Amino acid sequence: MQLGTNVPKELNNSANQQVKCILQKLKHPYELISLPWLRARQELRLRRIDGYYTAILLSEMAPFGQLSAPLYLENWYWFEPQAATALDRAERQHGVIRGSHQAKWFESIGITPTVEVNSAEELVLLLKRKRVDSILMDLEAFEETAKRVELDPSEIASEFFRYVPLGVYFSTAYLQQYPDFLAQFNQAIPLCSQTPFTLSASEQTTIVHHVLHQALALAKQSKIQSALAQANQQQWPEKQIVQYDQQWIQELNLQISGLAEAMLQTELSQYLQHWQQQFNGQIAEIMLTDQQGRNVAISELTSDFWQGDEAKFQDLYQSKLDYVFDEVSFDASTQRFLVHLSIPIKDVSEQHIGVLILGIDVELTLQQCQLSDGNGRCL
Repeated sequence: MQLGTNVPKELNNSANQQVKCILQKLKHPYELISLPWLRARQELRLRRIDGYYTAILLSEMAPFGQLSAPLYLENWYWFEPQAATALDRAERQHGVIRGSHQAKWFESIGITPTVEVNSAEELVLLLKRKRVDSILMDLEAFEETAKRVELDPSEIASEFFRYVPLGVYFSTAYLQQYPDFLAQFNQAIPLCSQTPFTLSASEQTTIVHHVLHQALALAKQSKIQSALAQANQQQWPEKQIVQYDQQWIQELNLQISGLAEAMLQTELSQYLQHWQQQFNGQIAEIMLTDQQGRNVAISELTSDFWQGDEAKFQDLYQSKLDYVFDEVSFDASTQRFLVHLSIPIKDVSEQHIGVLILGIDVELTLQQCQLSDGNGRCL
């Protein structure tokens, strides 16, 4: 396999490490070729290379290949001087890094940036000197660059735009020759993951402000408390939990209407479905678990029955926190980015009796929370 990459091969960064790790685990011979983005796309169209990274999903490339699951995610924000926020976005002067993913995105929607530069430092300096009204940049990259160029963050307004998955773009010809390769590559990504993608502090605050009050009220309802008290009276040995969990997973894989479907139809699960609707798609799923992490009620079909062996359950029980966020995950089938917010449920004596887990569509929630009904509520 010949892969083009815009990442300098001599750098031991996360993209290079991940790709090398995955291909080595798959025992798949490869060669890396240094190519800029534009050249790499052209070489793939001409079938001279088998893929390239880091890549984003581009409509113009759809006939020529397929993007892998994300190696990592970028968190794109608009950054603007406070005075520029009064301008309509179409009237703002944009700066961009030449050849970047953002530059390609501007091109795809017909926007011509006012200024193109060669580095992140140059781009943020343009903003600092007010030579442009707006830049679109990864949040972490902006924060690091702003420190280097001594830009005061209080002078800059920020607005969430979208998450952008970066992966390897493999050619159609190569995937036709090796039809099982992409699935194997995607399955190996978690084994070679470098750094988890987590919400920023400001994003966590936004989501907590939006849903925590309602979730705490839900956790105190008598029907929730009663269901958990009843479930906790019947403690299972771990062997029994694992067997039940395996049956749950197997039935889902075989599309059998079994354990999961039966729980989804219970009165409490249907109540959670109704409660979830008030968030207009921002909450993608709800799981209510007992002390052992067993599902007691669900608003959507869940991939497994037992949450007790997962971080979203364990991290909460091992701490005294009021809530815990897990890592942001990308669902390739729905193209949605989810994060789980876990909230402890306690009885009147303040004893842990279960956990309420909300699966939140991060992009939709952050986008809607930039709007307001005048009372601080997300639209």
